[in-house]
Amino acid sequence: MAEKHKTTAKTEKQKMMKAVKAKTEASEKPIIKAVDGGIAVEASADDYSIEKVQKSLVGVSGHEAFNKLLNQATSTAKGDTSDDKLNSIMPLLLDIAPKDSLEGMLAVQMLATHNMAMDMAARAMFNEQTVEGVEMNINRSTKLMRTFTTQVETLQKYRNKGKQTIQVQHVTVNDGGQAVVGNVASGGR
Repeated sequence: MAEKHKTTAKTEKQKMMKAVKAKTEASEKPIIKAVDGGIAVEASADDYSIEKVQKSLVGVSGHEAFNKLLNQATSTAKGDTSDDKLNSIMPLLLDIAPKDSLEGMLAVQMLATHNMAMDMAARAMFNEQTVEGVEMNINRSTKLMRTFTTQVETLQKYRNKGKQTIQVQHVTVNDGGQAVVGNVASGGR
């Protein structure tokens, strides 16, 4: 019996792995790297023009707007070179996947907010620091983390076009009664 359970579990795991692989292949993103101050597309399933790469990163295809947003995003990133900074932020921008300029601007703000929050948290950990310095950096980090959470919620609301579905139901069950949870359709003729 245990052997049959192992086989079933293995089969289920294989099915799950195939489903994950299929989903990953269906939503394949380009692999973009900064090299010598330029952006190179290393691999992709599709033909990625420069406009498509720009749109994938910051939601705009205009060259000037793209450069402005990318420069703003890299200004808060850490790295020894501009290529290092770009290579640290581009995968994050691809994962956020801004669809238009507003989402692109918000994505850049989110990166900046996250980077500053982590910097303040790291500063709070410095050894030779006063208690006031630790408290100040913790407070700054906390405010930035709250701002980041608000930015994520704003992005979600924008993507849902402000639609929010809340369903409130109240059920009273008296002694000896039974409650049915779910949509109930009455039999009709």
